[in-house]
Amino acid sequence: MRIPSLIDNMLIVMIDSIAYDYVKLVLEEEFFRTYLRFSNHGILHYELTNILEICAPLIKGLNEDDRFLKYEVIGTIAAYLQED
Repeated sequence: MRIPSLIDNMLIVMIDSIAYDYVKLVLEEEFFRTYLRFSNHGILHYELTNILEICAPLIKGLNEDDRFLKYEVIGTIAAYLQED
């Protein structure tokens, strides 16, 4: 059994950070009013974390240039927002 190294942990954090930034960018670009509302109420990080959790299967192997990925993320965010 292999024990995760510090480098492995750093890579996981970097990937999570890139995915978080990507979802934040999509939310800001495509759902600007909602983005501002979340930001103004101080719940942006909380909501982004929830959205990222449901987007996780989509974001494996993130390729920011994949327009179909962006459409999938937009659809997932829209569905999440309708649940509120």
